[in-house]
Amino acid sequence: MVKMAVERGFTPSLVVLWCNYVKGTWGSKINPSKIIPLEKLEEYVSYVADRFGKYNPIFIISGDTNFETKDAEEYYKIAFETVKKRCPASLTTMHLIGGLWQVPDDLIKLPSYDFYMYQSGHRKEEQHLSYELAQRFYNMPVKRPIVNGEPCYEGMGSFKFYNKYGRFDNFEVRKAIWQSLLSGAKAGVAYGAHGIWSWQKRGEYPVAKIWDTPYPWSVALRLPGAFDASFAKWVFERYDLFDIRPANEKLLNETNEIRVSEGKDKIIVYTPFNTDVKLKSDESYDEWEGIDLETRRIFKPKVEKAEKSLVIKMAEFNNDLLIIGRK
Repeated sequence: MVKMAVERGFTPSLVVLWCNYVKGTWGSKINPSKIIPLEKLEEYVSYVADRFGKYNPIFIISGDTNFETKDAEEYYKIAFETVKKRCPASLTTMHLIGGLWQVPDDLIKLPSYDFYMYQSGHRKEEQHLSYELAQRFYNMPVKRPIVNGEPCYEGMGSFKFYNKYGRFDNFEVRKAIWQSLLSGAKAGVAYGAHGIWSWQKRGEYPVAKIWDTPYPWSVALRLPGAFDASFAKWVFERYDLFDIRPANEKLLNETNEIRVSEGKDKIIVYTPFNTDVKLKSDESYDEWEGIDLETRRIFKPKVEKAEKSLVIKMAEFNNDLLIIGRK
């Protein structure tokens, strides 16, 4: 199956140790008989690396993990070092439990840890984690590329509260994408659809009380947020945003939901609601473009310059917007 995926242009991302196999995690407490003995760990990880290394995958060392004890830290350190020794060209990262950013120092300092990946998660009331966790990892003592590997999934109910909050739609997916990208996670954002991740067929779903019933995979495959995700990639490349860094200290609006980033010759603003955006700035930008992200229409924003500040005036759309100024 991995070979077939690679032949079709995919880069596989393979989880080496989901948390239920690792001593000292929340998952292993559910069924301790599944824990891999520490003395067998290197043999198992070596087998995985040798078997799949020829496909040059991303090896995701941990799965939905936390670090309640030193045991988990030891397991993952061994796994990191074993994979990197046998597959030095493959990238490595960790999949962390939702909201987690406190990674043990010994793991942070590992040379075999290639990029950070966080999970902003599926709680409706915690969607601010998209930008807050990006900032946490951006300020880590060891600098690495950052990915939001599990934002809210389109069509998913919100963690036991779906009857209260409803399902995530493509606007909320889009908001998580742009808030992540402009807050430090510029290496990328995953996209998930409720029904794809479980490869759902019509019929019963055992954890519907938590996530609500998924769409059949053939329906989930066509949800509109996937196009918003691919459009974000196109915009990132089209406007050459690879040098941007978070710059929310320039925002004068009293909200964290608007995100600001800047590069050597550009400034980028994402606002999930349409309003005047006020920025501290001594810079002069010659060209301004706006994108109505709901319709993907391009427009020319009105920008007023005052002393040491800019005001991007409210546009004539009731949607979320991306504004790009260039020198």
